[in-house]
Order: sequence, then structure tokens, then C-alpha cells
Amino acid sequence: MTPRLFTARRLRALRWCALVMPAALMACGGGGGSGATNACVADCAPPTGTTSPTTTTADTVPLSSSFANICTADAPKQFVRAYLGEQYLWYKELRPLSLAAAPDVSTYFYGILADTSDRLGRPKDRFSFIIPAPTADAISTGANTGYGIEWATDDAGRRRVALITAASPAAQAGMARGGELLGVISTSHNTWYPNSPAATITFSYRDTPAAAARNITLHAAPIQDDPLPTTQIIDAQAGRKVGYMLFNDHSSVAQDKLIDAVKSLRSTGIDDLVLDLRYNGGGYLYVALSMASMVAGPAAEGKVFEQLVYNDQRAGETAHSTLPFTTRVLVADSGSRYVAGSALPPLGLPRVYVLTSGSTCSASESIINALRGVDLDVVLIGGSTCGKPYGFTRQDNCGMALYPIEFQGTNAKGFGDYAEGMAPTCAVADDFDHALGDPGERLLSTALQHMRTGACPPASSAKRVAAVPRAIPGPAMRDKPQPGRLLAAGER
Repeated sequence: MTPRLFTARRLRALRWCALVMPAALMACGGGGGSGATNACVADCAPPTGTTSPTTTTADTVPLSSSFANICTADAPKQFVRAYLGEQYLWYKELRPLSLAAAPDVSTYFYGILADTSDRLGRPKDRFSFIIPAPTADAISTGANTGYGIEWATDDAGRRRVALITAASPAAQAGMARGGELLGVISTSHNTWYPNSPAATITFSYRDTPAAAARNITLHAAPIQDDPLPTTQIIDAQAGRKVGYMLFNDHSSVAQDKLIDAVKSLRSTGIDDLVLDLRYNGGGYLYVALSMASMVAGPAAEGKVFEQLVYNDQRAGETAHSTLPFTTRVLVADSGSRYVAGSALPPLGLPRVYVLTSGSTCSASESIINALRGVDLDVVLIGGSTCGKPYGFTRQDNCGMALYPIEFQGTNAKGFGDYAEGMAPTCAVADDFDHALGDPGERLLSTALQHMRTGACPPASSAKRVAAVPRAIPGPAMRDKPQPGRLLAAGER
């Protein structure tokens, strides 16, 4: 049976973090599950005759539209409870919490989320989050005010530099991949992603684990994260050409860069592709759709990229939420060079190598699962992925952006049960002693070896030492929020 597909207008709702298809809200709010931005508007008066429940039992909560954009002490919490009762995938498992028990809306949001465990004993919902709307804007576009550092933990439990944004304060201080954080001395904001021009931090650092320590002070500055900082050709044995793409973020500026990169790789006639997603925590689902469609080529056109499954109250949306592989751009952000309808350059490869880690999440996992769903050979090199077959839409209210899990995604074979993560074909520890894209870097060199031999490295060299993260002296610092699998708000 031919699946029902998104129209181009409805696909405009498919942006950020692989979320899936809500309707746009009216200016003064609404309960339809939209990701539309709704600021606290002065003329949005409280509805008359509305009671304010102090408990969270489902049968006493009015529609979320009753509380939208009413920015009193309790109304934002009431909005959260009502909205999650309507849209949340696990709405039947919401926990009761009185409004008075939570000092702010963020505490209330996390306090009512489902706290059941998955089959591995982890919290089933470890993905829903709420952040200030300006922070959400910065994550979705990559334009922010910060330091330009992303950290990861190596196999010895050390805090190492994973990525440095070009021309950022961190880059100007001489920091590079592989540097080690020894301790935070002082900070104005307890996050590495402050998105504030007043932010500053001083910390102890060394360029390699064997180097001498030095203190660095950084002052936040405007930066633009690059979702695709590296695309290159590697000459492999027997004259084979291997394309390598370091793809870090499904942001709203990613699609144009991905299309340009694939055009370049296609013009050289590559024989294999290595897609480095080890630090890609997700983003807009339409970006993942375009990337997977270019890899698979016309043979996959019209087949299911991802089927979105909502809660039982939203069965009608599930029935109309099939995302197809395509040969053309279906969604284009404003200002994009490749508008809707532009042809996507096809690679049409029978296999793809994907470099992965526990930070490979959500929309990145959608690419892997979707390609496997149409029988493309996907070889994973590195570590198990994060295990997030779920997505959401952004919903703004009173200056905060809510991202409660709303749906689960499945591929053309109906598979979407990978909450434990996708296991690698070749298990290899991340290599912080080489630049990303260096053929000698451990994950990339393993992929190149597998292309030649069809085999993984010996277990002794591929075995990952169990990491025991070392305590970092100084204030606890939060990393950049991970967007996940987002569906953008837009018109149906």
C-alpha cells in the first residue's frame, strides 16, 4: 500500500531535532501541539471562568490553550501539565505534583515526566527538556554567544576537547582537539554554552595529557557553529576514492552545506562514503531526510524514511505522518539557497560507513535506521549510539521552550526499537590524539581497513577500557543541550 505522505507545506513543520509535524499555534496560544514561537503577549488576557487546578490528575486539567502565554506564577506550570497531557508520548505515566511543590516551571516540567525505566534500567524518558527560548534559538541555528568548545570523555575517564569552533574564543586561545580539562577555577555561568555576552570562565588546561598545565580565561563572543566543518577525498588502495564528511549538527543551516558537499563528492566519483556522526546529537528531521535521500539515491524514492507514531490520542496524526525518501528538497529554511523542489544530488551508494559514539543521537540515528530500512549496508564504526528513537516539537510559552517527547520513529520495515543504542560493527574507542578526518585517526582508519578487508581490528586493539570519569575540580559545568530529533513548527 502506498503510504500517505507529507505535503511540502506540512513538511515545513519538520525542522529541528527530528521532531514530527505539529500545527502552528495562534498568536495567543493553542493546544494543538505546535512548535510556533509564542512570546508572552500583553493582550493575551487570562480566559474567564477558568479554574486553576492544584493537582495534576488528568481529568481536572483544562486544555493547554486555556493557559497559553499567561505568565503569572502558576499559569506556566498549568500550561505544562495540560500540554503534556495532550502531546506527551507517555502521557498516561505523568506524575502528580502540586503547583506549590515546584518553585519554577522547569522544576515542575521535570517533576511530572514519566520516571519508569527501560529494559536496561535507565530512565525511559531521559530526553525531554525545557530551556529558555533564546537558548533554543541558538541551538537550532548554531548562532550563539559562547566559547566554542565541546568536550567528551576519553577511555581513561579524562575530559578532552572534542570540537573547537573556528574563530571562537577557544580557537583564539590555542585550544584544539585532544586538550584536557584539569579543573574549573571560576565562572560567571555554570555552563559551557552560556549564550551570553557577559559570560567568562577560567580553567586549568593542558594541550595533551602529557603537556604542562596552563590557565586559560575565555570571554564569550558571537560565534556560528559549523555543522559540516570537513569534507574531503581520501585516496584508498587500488585507486578507490573515499569521501569523508564530518557532520556535527542537523541545524537549520546544515542542509545547504550538505547538498554542496554531496555535489562535490559526486563530481569526483567516490567509491565509498564515511559519514562521521560521532558528535551529532540530532536536529531537524528534514535535514536527516535530505542526507539519507542523497546517500540512497533514486532507488529509495517514495519508500518510508520514517513513520512517526504518536500517543493514542493522536492516532489521526500518526496515520498521516509518513516521511518518504525523496529526490528533491522538501523543506527549505528561510534564506536557503536550495529552495523546496530543488534536485538533491544522488550518491546512490550500496553501502555507507558511519562513525558513531554515545553522542550519536536522534536525527543521526534516523539516518542509520532509515537506510537500513531500505536495505542499504550501513557499517557502524566506533561506539554504540545513544538510543533515542523518539522525537518532539518545540513549544514556546512565556519565554521557555518545551521539548517533551511526542513520538517514536520507525523505518520502512517497521523497526524503531533501539532504545539501547545501535551497536557498532567494529567497536573502537574514540581517538583524541588525531584530528578528525586524519586517515590515521582510529575510527576513520578502522573504516578504511574494513573497506579493504571486510574485517574489524583484533579485539585486543579495539577493546574499549571502561571509562570512569574523573571528578573535575571547581564548579560543575553543563554541556551544550542536545536537541534530539525535532520536527519544526509550520503550516499543515
